[in-house]
Amino acid sequence: MHMEFVMVTERISFRAGYGKGDALVALFKEQAVGLFSTPLVLGARLYTDLTGPMFSVIVETDFADMEAYAAFVKQDMAEYGTRDFQEWFGRMMAVTEYGERQLLTSEKLR
Repeated sequence: MHMEFVMVTERISFRAGYGKGDALVALFKEQAVGLFSTPLVLGARLYTDLTGPMFSVIVETDFADMEAYAAFVKQDMAEYGTRDFQEWFGRMMAVTEYGERQLLTSEKLR
């Protein structure tokens, strides 16, 4: 019997304020260096809109399973109170209208 690899992907979708999509992308690129450098993260991607709602910015992060995701969230939450994160988050909030988080499982079909 052949088992397909199933993983968990966190997808966070943001809508930047009018004309502020580039600023939001730059902020995520700045934060990515430290945020995704843990072995808990299998992969991370940044998407921007080509069609659909304008100024959409989506960050996807892959994890082996829910346990790895939970460990990542625990690590991430420890950073929320730091001065560096608070400063970065303030800049992110200034260019963002709203956001949405999804947790997805994925199976490779091909």
